Amino acid sequence: MIRKLITLSIFSLALSAHARSPSTYSQLKNDLQGVTKRILIGWVNELVNVSQPSRMVGLPGHDKARDFLKEAILKADTKKTGKLTVSSIEPELSSVKAFYQKDFDEKIEGKLPKTSPDYQKWLNFTQSMQNLAQRKSSAKVQNIVWEKPGLNPQKVLVVTAHYDTISHDLNTLLVKESEPMPGANYNASGIAVALGLIQVMAKFDLNYSVQVVFLDWQGIGFHGSELYAKELKKSGKDIMGVVNLEMLGQDTSFFDKTKKIGNMSVYSRDNTEEKTWAKKLQGHGSKMTPKVDFELKPNDFSNSDNFRFWEEGFFSVTFSQNWEDDFNPKFYQTSLDTPETLNHDTLWYAYQYLGGAVIGTLLDLTK
Repeated sequence: MIRKLITLSIFSLALSAHARSPSTYSQLKNDLQGVTKRILIGWVNELVNVSQPSRMVGLPGHDKARDFLKEAILKADTKKTGKLTVSSIEPELSSVKAFYQKDFDEKIEGKLPKTSPDYQKWLNFTQSMQNLAQRKSSAKVQNIVWEKPGLNPQKVLVVTAHYDTISHDLNTLLVKESEPMPGANYNASGIAVALGLIQVMAKFDLNYSVQVVFLDWQGIGFHGSELYAKELKKSGKDIMGVVNLEMLGQDTSFFDKTKKIGNMSVYSRDNTEEKTWAKKLQGHGSKMTPKVDFELKPNDFSNSDNFRFWEEGFFSVTFSQNWEDDFNPKFYQTSLDTPETLNHDTLWYAYQYLGGAVIGTLLDLTK
């Protein structure tokens, strides 16, 4: 395996003695307002537009998305308080293929008759994704990492959001590689929130280190997060936990079973310690805005990158839309996932909430 790390900017090991950090929730709330709704939606539009028609791994739009993100991070951190790196790692195809085979064996094999149309559909999906991974073998896994050291540099909070897209046929589940995949909600929404966090955190001294990671190869076996979780394990650092950002712009009252706006979700395992940690994040986040509510759902959610960090023993929660009550499959991983379909207000409120959750944790805010 070839592993190459490209350093794009260097930070000084000495932290600024004069950087003002908010000491109250009220101060933090004011600082978060510096990233306006217009700025947030601007990032969504720019990412979607620059990567047209798709950010799928191995396509030209994917490289354009990576370059856009590097530039956007450097603009958000103009004083270079953090270090920006991009990985260039050969995918472990055997691991990706084994992921799809295990999923099929555990959920389909022996549970559906082989003559069933559903059995055949999932078999075709499994084989097609294994073949897709093989076809994409020349595309390196390019995780983009912004890391800022804290006063306690060995203790690290990790924030993740994937930047690639993929599109599946709603009926056959097969990948539609030639179809436009704008990926506004999936996951330009999470990317925009992460960029907003960088812009604010770059201004402060933090009690603990933070890594904001833009994950690659999510649509193919969640492979970017798999490799990154393994790297974290080897680092020997004290990982406080992983806050994963996924699909934060879908919010309607029309499709919502409860006819509510602002009901989002934070997904975890049914693990007492992890739930306690998630509730602390909620406590910080809820101080920023009453406009969104991220309800804790300890249901072993495995539709995003969080579970890859579970595999390596880390706390890991996903903040996302309400998949149970307000999930619109017409937009999920399809050409209809455009910026115009997002709830811009909810995305901005979600950014404020998550700013409180992440930065409140990094500053140990209590009042």
